[in-house]
Amino acid sequence: MTKKFLWLTLICIHTVVFVGAGERHSIGLASGMVYLSDDKKFDPGLQLEYSYSFMQGKSPFSVGSAVEVIFGEERHIGLGLQMGYSPIKGWDLGVGPGVMFEGDNHYFSINIATSYGFDLGKISIGPAVELAHTGKHYHFLSGLLIELDF
Repeated sequence: MTKKFLWLTLICIHTVVFVGAGERHSIGLASGMVYLSDDKKFDPGLQLEYSYSFMQGKSPFSVGSAVEVIFGEERHIGLGLQMGYSPIKGWDLGVGPGVMFEGDNHYFSINIATSYGFDLGKISIGPAVELAHTGKHYHFLSGLLIELDF
């Protein structure tokens, strides 16, 4: 399982490097509790995400990627891509495809996320919610997101 996590992390880092320069880059870390529909219980989870906002004509759209780890009896690791939209300053909505690795199995997933960040200079802090659905089961993360813009 550790090798899969390292490969997923490397893929995410390469996504960050090859996106290129633009108006706004951000790296965020979300931490919270995750409800797993199969197990019907809550486990702690972490999500590391990267997003790039392109502001051609003040467009509120962004693209990004994320690595997610859910700790429990059987570790869950996810990798996702995301298209984002910010209807108002501080509020982000996102949707995109992903792959969830659970033990020796892996599943295609659809990820939907939202967060609201309160700005403290280049850092924003606020609540985050994420839902990943594989067609068979889902998980739901609710927690705190800390994001650094550069």
